[in-house]
Amino acid sequence: MNLSFETVTSFTHGGSGLPAVAVAGAADDAVLGAVDAGLAAGIGFFLVGNNDEILKTAGKHGLNLGDAVIVDSKNSDEAAICRIAAGLCAEGKAGVLMKGLVGTASFTRAILDKEIGLTEKGSLLSHIGFFAGIGNGKAFLITDAAINILPDVEAKKKILGNAVGAARALGILEPKIALLAPVEKISSKIQSTVDAAELKSWLNGGALGNVVADGPFALDVAASREAARIKGLNSPVAGDVDIYFLPNLDAGNVLYKSLTVFSGASSAGILSGAKVPVVLTSRSDTEEVKIASLGLALQIASSKG
Repeated sequence: MNLSFETVTSFTHGGSGLPAVAVAGAADDAVLGAVDAGLAAGIGFFLVGNNDEILKTAGKHGLNLGDAVIVDSKNSDEAAICRIAAGLCAEGKAGVLMKGLVGTASFTRAILDKEIGLTEKGSLLSHIGFFAGIGNGKAFLITDAAINILPDVEAKKKILGNAVGAARALGILEPKIALLAPVEKISSKIQSTVDAAELKSWLNGGALGNVVADGPFALDVAASREAARIKGLNSPVAGDVDIYFLPNLDAGNVLYKSLTVFSGASSAGILSGAKVPVVLTSRSDTEEVKIASLGLALQIASSKG
């Protein structure tokens, strides 16, 4: 299934069934731009932060916040603001959590706070990037480019579970997964190849339902059927990947930023593994990326019903 970037990241795909969004630290230029686009599509928002600063920022850009609910937290510190926003999601009042002008550490701590209850025991947060407009034009997911530094095999299984769940939420019922490593030959000196072989067996054995996984694959083999042919590899995954699985943060982050910086590809990103999708974009991301990421999160949230 070849997804359209515009369809996946649009606010119109879920109609009136789209959930509300809780924003932690809403007095941020680019975030309020995304909020404005969402309000125009009829999405509800809880804007948590200093009421005066939120209105000042919106006024600077001529934005009308309309029906958005401002949860005034002018006397609260950053950690409290994050806890309030996460709590709105845990209580079911919002179905997407979005990071605004707050620190990543405070934001992540609120998501993981057991008292708030936004994550279940045994779950693992991971980042999922969505890209389109590269190579053969097929849209794809990559994981994990932002959260897990050096995951072991058990952590990798959870990261894969998050990514497969996201793919199915987007309508890819039998995702093709490329397990990336520097080389295709399994070597005890290259842990990513050993892990890829184990994960391939685990995935193709039905641990996550209907998927097709292959690897270890170098990136060129995964992305190009011709490159695979030249190397003597015949794989249904090569050149037709839905999920690129990266072995560690070094590889994932470099690939993610290479795609955004050098290729000019359309991109969006979310965190998965909590009870609701989480929009956690970089401070350097454009308003367009924040809007697309919010659209991606809303589509995944709406698929959960």
